[in-house]
Amino acid sequence: MPLNLFIIGPSGCGKSTQAKLIAEKYNLTHFSTGQILRDEISAASELGLKAKSFIDTGNLVPDEIVFDILITNLAKINNQDFILDGFPRMLSQGQFIENYLTSQNQPLDQIIHLDVSFEEIQARRAARGVEFQDQNRTDSTPKAIAARQKFYDDNNGLIMDYFQAKDLLFRVNGNRPIEPIFEDIEKKVNSLPKN
Repeated sequence: MPLNLFIIGPSGCGKSTQAKLIAEKYNLTHFSTGQILRDEISAASELGLKAKSFIDTGNLVPDEIVFDILITNLAKINNQDFILDGFPRMLSQGQFIENYLTSQNQPLDQIIHLDVSFEEIQARRAARGVEFQDQNRTDSTPKAIAARQKFYDDNNGLIMDYFQAKDLLFRVNGNRPIEPIFEDIEKKVNSLPKN
């Protein structure tokens, strides 16, 4: 049975770290929405160049560009056995991916949400200091980070309410070290009907 997972949470909460561990454990393809976009930009594709103009200013890339890039990548793996990191960010994106997977006869198994306080994220950033300035990212300025946090705060409740009502949301306490967070996620994934 295919296993299709999503992991979301505020910027800097550790989504990518957990997504990599989950991908390795369950033999899934790990997609980071941000990395897919950056790859398109590196390749200087038409979609990538469109995306770049938004990312460079700390703005979110419009849905239609994200959806095109995402579907292209999911289609390469028959739309199954993946973990998508950093998506959906808005309710409309959640409904889009749900409808898309349904149209491909694929399940949306679980949306994992890392509950991490803004204070914890700030403390982690301070601890990492200069190394946080990822050379591949043009959007790690304080202004861009603040813009992403505000967007998250404005949109996240709607996504969580929607998927909670469908019993597809798993919230995990992310204010802890990596290992116990992963153990909780692993227990949840193992408890899904097909595993």
